[in-house]
Amino acid sequence: MNVLFGSPLGALFAKPWVDQAGLFGLRRWYWPLSRLWAAANVAGEDASRFRDEIGAVLPAFWSARRLRTVLGHNARMHLEAEVARRVWETAIFGDSAANADPGQLDRRRRMAATRHLVTRGRFYPLLFSSRPPPVRWRIDRPDQVERELGPMIADPASLYVAPIDTRTVAVSRPFVRKGMREYWLRAPTPAPRLQGRPGSEILYARVVEPVDGAIKETLIIGSGLGLEFELLSVARDADARLAAMGWRVVEPISPYHGLRAMPGYYGGEPFFAAGPTSAMDLVAGQTVESALLVAWSRARFGGKVALAGISMTSFVAQQAASYCHLWPAGAQPDAVMLISHSGRIEDVIFGGTLAAMLGLDLALAGAGWSRTALARLSRIVDPAAVPAVPPSHIVSVLGETDRWLPYDGGLDVARRWGLPEANVFSYRLGHLGMPVQLSRDAAPFVRLKQILAR
Repeated sequence: MNVLFGSPLGALFAKPWVDQAGLFGLRRWYWPLSRLWAAANVAGEDASRFRDEIGAVLPAFWSARRLRTVLGHNARMHLEAEVARRVWETAIFGDSAANADPGQLDRRRRMAATRHLVTRGRFYPLLFSSRPPPVRWRIDRPDQVERELGPMIADPASLYVAPIDTRTVAVSRPFVRKGMREYWLRAPTPAPRLQGRPGSEILYARVVEPVDGAIKETLIIGSGLGLEFELLSVARDADARLAAMGWRVVEPISPYHGLRAMPGYYGGEPFFAAGPTSAMDLVAGQTVESALLVAWSRARFGGKVALAGISMTSFVAQQAASYCHLWPAGAQPDAVMLISHSGRIEDVIFGGTLAAMLGLDLALAGAGWSRTALARLSRIVDPAAVPAVPPSHIVSVLGETDRWLPYDGGLDVARRWGLPEANVFSYRLGHLGMPVQLSRDAAPFVRLKQILAR
C-alpha cells in the first residue's frame, strides 16, 4: 500500500472524490458490519443475546444454528486475540518471560488481532434484509452533563490541569524490525475522567526509532477516528516512514481504540455513541496524556519534542497548543502540527458531513440537546483565542475540500492564531486524501523540523 501511494497512481487517491467514496463505504458496509461484530463480541456464542444487542430484525433464513456457527468463529478469534495480547503484554513489560522474543510476540499479537478484526466480513449476509443501526447510541442528558461538568464548562482550563509524573511510565523490552527499533510505553492515565471509561484507564504508546544514527527530535503523533494500526499485521507503516526521515516517533493509542477499546463497542464508536461527554473526555484526556508523553520524552532523550495530531487528534494537538502553559516546562511541546483540523466541535457536529451521515446531530437532538447548549459545552474542547505555543512554532495542514472536519474552521484557527504563511499548507483534497498526500509530500514535516532546529 505504501508503494502504491508513493507511485504516480497514488496521486489519484489524494483527490476530493475519495471522501465521497469513503463515506459511502463507511455508511454502507463498515459501520453496520462493525456494529454486528461488536455485538458478537459481547454475546459470545449466545444467539439470543446477539439478537438483542444489534437492535434490528435478522433475516428469517438466519436460524439460531446458523447464527451460532458465525458467532462461534468470532468468539474463537476474539479469545485468541485476547490471549495473544495478554501473553505479549506480560512478556514485554514483566520479567517472567525475559527469554521470549518481543518481536515475535508482537507479530503474533498483531496477527491474532487482525484475524479477529476481519471476522466482520462473516456478518455480511446479515446486511441484505435490513441494516442494523451503525451506532449503539448512549447520549448523555443535558441536565446530567450540567451537574457533572458545570464548573469545567465555566472554567475549561481546569480540565487540563493534572499531575505529570514521568515515573509512572513503564518501558517495554525493545525489538528491531527492518532497521527500526520498537518498544512500548504504558502508564495509568493522568486524566481523571478517562479513569472512569472502561478500557481507557491505561495509556499505551508505541515508540519507533532508527537503530543507527543520532536522533535529535521526537515527534508524538496521534491518529484518526476508528484507526487501530497497532492491531494490524503490516510490514511497514507511516511511523516507520517518519522514523526513516530522522524522527523518533511516539504513537499514542487514543482512548476507545485498539488496545484501549471499550467493551461492547467497535474501535472509536464511543467517541460519538456516548456523546457528547465521551468526545470531550477523549480530547481533554488525551491532551493531558500528551503532556506526560512530552515530559517523558524530554527527560529520556533530551532534545526537542513536537506534538502532532490528524483528524480526531488534531483537536488534542489544538488543546495542547491552547493550554500547555498550565503544565511544567518539561511537559510543554516545542512545536505543534495540526493536520486536517477544524475549529469548534459544535460546527463539526452540525456542519460536518461525517457527523451528519452518522446521525449524530439527530441523536443529540433526540436526547434534548440544542445547538446553543452544545456550543456552551464545546467550550471545553474548543481552541483558545490565543495559543500558549508561539504561532511561529505551529504548523497547519489542511484539505481545501474537507467537509468532514470543515476546512473553513481550520483556516479560521490558523488565521486567528496568526500562523506565518510558511507554516500553513493547503492541498486541493479532502479528509481521506490527506494521509495519502503526506505519504507523497513530506514538506509539512520538513517545515516542522526547521522550526525545531531554530
